[in-house]
Amino acid sequence: MTSFISTQSISSLMRQSVLRMQSDLAASETELTTGNYADIGLQLGAKTGDTVSLQAEASFLQTVTDTNQTVGTRLSTTQANLSGLQTAAQTLLDSLIQNDGSVSNASTIQALGKSNLEGLISALNSTVSGDYIFAGTNTSKQPLTDYYAAAAPNKAAVDTAFAAAFGMPQTSPGVSAISGANMQSFLDNQFASLFQGASWAANWSSASSQTLTNRISGSQTASTSVSANNTAFQQLAQAYSMVADLGTQTLNSSAYQSVTSTARGLLTSAISNLTDLQASAGLVQSDVSSATNQMSVQMNILSTQIGNLESVNPYEIATRVTDLKTQIETSYSLTSQLQQLSLVKYL
Repeated sequence: MTSFISTQSISSLMRQSVLRMQSDLAASETELTTGNYADIGLQLGAKTGDTVSLQAEASFLQTVTDTNQTVGTRLSTTQANLSGLQTAAQTLLDSLIQNDGSVSNASTIQALGKSNLEGLISALNSTVSGDYIFAGTNTSKQPLTDYYAAAAPNKAAVDTAFAAAFGMPQTSPGVSAISGANMQSFLDNQFASLFQGASWAANWSSASSQTLTNRISGSQTASTSVSANNTAFQQLAQAYSMVADLGTQTLNSSAYQSVTSTARGLLTSAISNLTDLQASAGLVQSDVSSATNQMSVQMNILSTQIGNLESVNPYEIATRVTDLKTQIETSYSLTSQLQQLSLVKYL
């Protein structure tokens, strides 16, 4: 029987073996670095669906958690603005009560009303990450029209209503002749209507009355914003506008008394409504915080479950890497020796 010895075939087999070991080494080094199987599907087989499902649930909870961070910032800013508005309203109310309808401090009251109106507009037009937080669902649109901007429709509406009622502008010296009864009728009817319904939407606000709703947990949603169309803000705008822009410095005592007493009533109601808004926003903040904490616990559990399925034994993998490197080095050495063989040496 004749046998043939082929160094070429032996070398070819060894090269294939080295390639397989190099591939195994690359996969093992990846597993050693990441702590997970290099090929989850190959390793888990039928259980692959389990890890895919767990990963999807964890991803969903992480997305909601990230959203809650934005919601939390929005609510914190909202609370700060509501608190500032409440303080400003209380300051004006205290001044009106202390003044008790006396025209002697009318200029000071008028200046405070103007300052508060500017502050109201600024607060309701505040943004978080480029979104107007008091705009309801219209987050890309500035919710409140600046009363003191050029050709502002809300200012024009007040001027028109006053002129129609009294036949003169607010700056006319003739406003001193307006009676208390006539001023009260104007405040309760033509003027009040400017801050309600269609007039408010047309001249004051671009906000949506529908507030933002966010999912704050896997099973819970919540209203997470406050609209500039809320009654509290309409009342503040009405009170500030009448104090700031109805000729209070020139009105006689009776008409001035009508303005200040009406403003006091509006401010008292607005402050109460602001308190309710703060309480509601606070409840949502608490719900968001609780939901986020609960989801953090759930994600830790999911992470453990995923790890149990996907994680490798680092000591076992480290040993495999060492063994594969040794085998590859040995194969390189044998291949080198085979390449040095010749028929003469064999004989």
